[in-house]
Amino acid sequence: MYTYKFQWPVHTYVGAGIIDQIGTLVQPAAGRQRALIASAADTWCQPLNQRVRELLLAAGYEIVEVWSEIEPNPSWETVHQGAAFCQAQDIEVIFAVGGGSTLDASKVMAMEAGIDHVIAVPTTSGTGSELNAAGIITDTQARNKEIVRGVTPSFAILDPELTLTKPPLLTLLTGIDAFCHAVECYVATNANPITGSLALTAMELVARWLHRAVEHGDDLQARTALLEASMLGGGAMLGSGLGLMHGIGHPAGGLTHDAHGLVLARLLDPVLEFNAPAIPAEKLARIKPFVDTLQALSLEKFQVLNVPEVMMREQDLPELAEHAFGEPNSKVNPRPYTREDIVAIARKSFQIV
Repeated sequence: MYTYKFQWPVHTYVGAGIIDQIGTLVQPAAGRQRALIASAADTWCQPLNQRVRELLLAAGYEIVEVWSEIEPNPSWETVHQGAAFCQAQDIEVIFAVGGGSTLDASKVMAMEAGIDHVIAVPTTSGTGSELNAAGIITDTQARNKEIVRGVTPSFAILDPELTLTKPPLLTLLTGIDAFCHAVECYVATNANPITGSLALTAMELVARWLHRAVEHGDDLQARTALLEASMLGGGAMLGSGLGLMHGIGHPAGGLTHDAHGLVLARLLDPVLEFNAPAIPAEKLARIKPFVDTLQALSLEKFQVLNVPEVMMREQDLPELAEHAFGEPNSKVNPRPYTREDIVAIARKSFQIV
């Protein structure tokens, strides 16, 4: 029997300048008095962290600590350190302020520290991580990224003004990340009418607005559209899962340490080419205008912005194939695959050395 379910579990607020209302939207309450702001170590985070801290203190939070130690592709070592800090300070709620790495690490830190409340404040438009419990954490010893269950955020505060300062290259790669989520959700074997609607809207928004945001980073309309596209792709993931772009992309990032958006940008065309024979013709026709637009933008901007290749060692290909073959996202890929298929896709996507 044809059945499916869908649940959007996060209270989501979207709007320019809405960060100024964070203390009103997420008021202190019993069991939510001692707060931590978790972020990356980058200097640009510091003024925003201080701004959020002052807003939360003004709203009545008992304490607001700042922990700025989260690196790109966060490791288990970082998660353990963050959880220990939370426990030492008796933290009750984590405000995760940053990109996907910050959100992912914070959700898993909260789970490890026994904290029930995570508030997601994304500052990039790519991962949609604000809507789910999953955290992508790097095992540095195994050189692999693992999908780990963390704490589902209670609230997501999406303020496009927080994305206005992101440089063109980061804007491009995070936008492609959001697009890859949407494409994979749309064609996944678990796709349904709800996830399809969310994914199509996300693709349309990225295709329409990414070029504008790359060219004019201060365009608030474009930035709002991309943040909404990222959110909608994250919502679609809740019901459909993804596919081989992420099934290969996660372990590839663990092996090369490249940014997730860069890895997906290199995988997008080869995986779509591989999957095309298994995708219904009407679905391919529906997404073709959006894919064509992204491919044209990539052709134009990859050279202008000096988008690097993903360099992978020949000797790492068997390990990549093994990890990707059993990766949860791979299991809903529309076309069955072998380890040999994964290696062939990697050879088309990455520069093998």
